[in-house]
Amino acid sequence: MAEHTIDWWKAVPCHFTWDLEAGVDVDFKSILNNLDSKLETCHETRWEGSPCALLLFRGYLEVSKFDGVIPNREKAEEFFKEADNENENVTNSEERKTYTIVSLANRLWILEHFGDEADDETSANRETLIRKLEEVWESPKEVSDKVSAHLEATAAFAMSRLGPGKYEKAEALYRKAIAVISTQSSWWHSLGLLIRRQAVLKTQNREKCYDRMEEEIHCYEKAIKFDPDNDSARCDLALLLAKIPGREEEAKSHIGRTKDDICEVIIKKGRYYRRQKKFQEALHVLQKGEDLKNPRSELFFQISCIYFDLGLQAGKNKDFTRKSEYVSSEVEYLDKCLQLEPTHFFAKINKAKSFGKLGQVSTGEELFCKIIEEQKEHPRNLINAKFSFAKYLHYHNKNSMSAEVARILEDVIELSLRVLREIDHYENNKITGENGYLEKSRKKLVEFYRTQKDGEDKLKDLENKLSNLICKNYAS
Repeated sequence: MAEHTIDWWKAVPCHFTWDLEAGVDVDFKSILNNLDSKLETCHETRWEGSPCALLLFRGYLEVSKFDGVIPNREKAEEFFKEADNENENVTNSEERKTYTIVSLANRLWILEHFGDEADDETSANRETLIRKLEEVWESPKEVSDKVSAHLEATAAFAMSRLGPGKYEKAEALYRKAIAVISTQSSWWHSLGLLIRRQAVLKTQNREKCYDRMEEEIHCYEKAIKFDPDNDSARCDLALLLAKIPGREEEAKSHIGRTKDDICEVIIKKGRYYRRQKKFQEALHVLQKGEDLKNPRSELFFQISCIYFDLGLQAGKNKDFTRKSEYVSSEVEYLDKCLQLEPTHFFAKINKAKSFGKLGQVSTGEELFCKIIEEQKEHPRNLINAKFSFAKYLHYHNKNSMSAEVARILEDVIELSLRVLREIDHYENNKITGENGYLEKSRKKLVEFYRTQKDGEDKLKDLENKLSNLICKNYAS
């Protein structure tokens, strides 16, 4: 056993040493709801891997410094205890040791930040935790490569849930872990998802082929090779292959081999059929998820999206009775989603839009204003909310531009440029893509300015703002 200094434990890897809070622009409540939704289904048949990494991260979040957190030591401890209980079922010794190390180190940091130095109980707890940690932690040079790999994967798991600012680091950590242990299906799957998230942000059209597709395919194939029952990875592979000309049948084959007994898989299968515009098949699959013990909020959101698509289809066919029925069903499932996850951003946006379909335009406006206020500290969501509000007002003004809509679109452009300048130091397709916020806002503003007395000056100003974008010339 190596000699330790008094504060040696502060160098032990855990959530408090992984710098998780810097550069994060994700709504904290959304992170919690997403994790809690997964926790509710962590004991489904064939749920991939141990939930320990999720539980340890969830406990850390209860005492983190993210905006909106009210520290709750008791709740954090509940999650850590649950992780300890789950860890007893982990059969791999290095993995089990990793979760023990992180759990103990996390608890020590909580005592460091929130414990009373003069309290005898705090002192006794610290001594007990340090003694237990000494039993499983050696000096960094003596820690086995496999334990280090599991620690890196545990850190990557947390980072991958914290938005685009952490994706590159999470990818690097998964690659380091895989270089040591190449047979971990869940790591390959997670690596593929991280490659996709980064790639689609940088492509001009996320529905078409994009860079790094072959890398992503390789990751999913590895995940399936090391765990043929990893249906979630198989679904992600199918969703990707379906975009590649000539590989549609291969995608269909993978989807056909998956089972409908896990909520995550059901959701992904529903997305697959929806993208194929096979709405009834998508609905049939997704509705199976309603019979599960703990269906996720995302399941209900995806069902609402299918009813939205069916409503559009009925409208085009001038079947307005059927359209009205679909709108009612869409709202019903949006409400079910929001009941489980009140902060589900896209469900709230769609709920605001639905009021307009029901003839309650002013109620929709009120909800949009509330959403915009809620998202002030989250620029990407704020851009989306403002742009959606502008579209809503434009549509319900007989598809005519107004000064109010123009003002909101000007805000969208200002916010988008700020995000590109300060947060996303790369091309973000939702902002700069062919159908991104900048291009759509620019077109509408050009149309509006040409009808205004001072329009020429505003057109020049708009051109100047957008002309410095390297990725594409948006100037009028």
